[in-house]
Amino acid sequence: MYKVLWNHLDQNLKKAPAPAVFLALMTAGWSAAGILAGLLVCLELQTELMVKLTVILCAGGYTGLIPGFFGGIFYLYRMDLRKPSADPVAESEKASADPASLIYFHNN
Repeated sequence: MYKVLWNHLDQNLKKAPAPAVFLALMTAGWSAAGILAGLLVCLELQTELMVKLTVILCAGGYTGLIPGFFGGIFYLYRMDLRKPSADPVAESEKASADPASLIYFHNN
């Protein structure tokens, strides 16, 4: 599900807003699924209305946050969203000019 949505957004949107739209859609989709699951649980509960509303909102909120938002962040984190460089030699020269790498080579 994550891959299908990301591929669709990546093809149809500019590069900058694609991750933001992806996270918003994942959070909203998982929240809707959690609210539906909470509604199904509440059909079996024989309690007052406030308890049922709490169950529905907590189910929607936690499923939107954990698998939706955090799952989307972890999915995007595993991907390399940087633009590919046209000149790989220039990238290696830029990396060798990094002050941290110069300190490493100086100390070794």
